[in-house]
Amino acid sequence: MDKVKEEDPYPTYPIPEGIKIGSADLGSDYSNRVYYKLSSNQAVKTITTSDYDLAFENGEQGWHILLNSSRFMQAGSSETKDFESITSPSGIPLTFDSSGGDLDSTAVGNWADFSSNPPLYYKEVYAIDLGLDQQGNPLGFKKTVFEELVDNIYSVRFANMDGSSDFTVQVPKVDDRNFIGLSFENEGTLIDFEPPIQDWDILFGQYTTMLFAEGEPYPYLVRGVLLNTAGTEAYLYGGEKDFLEVDIEDVENGQFTPQQDVIGHEWKYYNLEEGVYTVNTNQVYFIKSLDGSIYKLHFLSYYNSNGETGYPKFEFKKIG
Repeated sequence: MDKVKEEDPYPTYPIPEGIKIGSADLGSDYSNRVYYKLSSNQAVKTITTSDYDLAFENGEQGWHILLNSSRFMQAGSSETKDFESITSPSGIPLTFDSSGGDLDSTAVGNWADFSSNPPLYYKEVYAIDLGLDQQGNPLGFKKTVFEELVDNIYSVRFANMDGSSDFTVQVPKVDDRNFIGLSFENEGTLIDFEPPIQDWDILFGQYTTMLFAEGEPYPYLVRGVLLNTAGTEAYLYGGEKDFLEVDIEDVENGQFTPQQDVIGHEWKYYNLEEGVYTVNTNQVYFIKSLDGSIYKLHFLSYYNSNGETGYPKFEFKKIG
């Protein structure tokens, strides 16, 4: 666990009308992921990093499959259809999903050719690295075949790498969610892990991203904020005004981006000398919700009243 510190006082001025204080409880072990709706200043749903393994895209044209990025999961195709012949992940190149939310940059990738009619299903065997638990222990591997998507129902076969616990499950799409989850537990369990699309704007929690050391990328688990990929957009304000001064006239609509991790994790940094996190309260973000409302937001703290990390607090106001 990160070093405990005394809570910073916040804010240091009388709160003007219309400004709200929000918070999210990730837990001191970062095991929670919190879906938040700005208009109601409410955490609408909290899940844990262990709730699901894979996420399947809903929507009439949806077919993409995501990993649970909060667990450092990886996946890769063996490029063979022989399920029994794959007994180890050895030699199979594994990759991570893009933290930016680009559905063309997923680890599972193009598991079928949906441009043909009917679709051409490759039925290649994937190695799925289940990632790490909250103590950093590896959770092992599954071998998986994404068999088909027919009548809005995914068919998925999976087993342990030694062939035991071999099951095939059906994953039907659901309405009003970006994704529906699948847990490999209990012979395959459907997990409705997201709130309804219109009920949330941002997601607080742990996720995998690429950092850089001397220009070289390396994957890392970070804790930050992701956008609702159904259409929430945001950007970091680059002007000289502070949070109280900035308003709708400072918004540049051309700057908004749907990049999922545009808010990300860099609103805080870890001070190695002091062993504590410091929040950059001067960074102001503009967020455009699905209904077109525009908010300004900045972060205040990353600690709870006991001085534990994993409890981001933020200040925001609807300005348009």
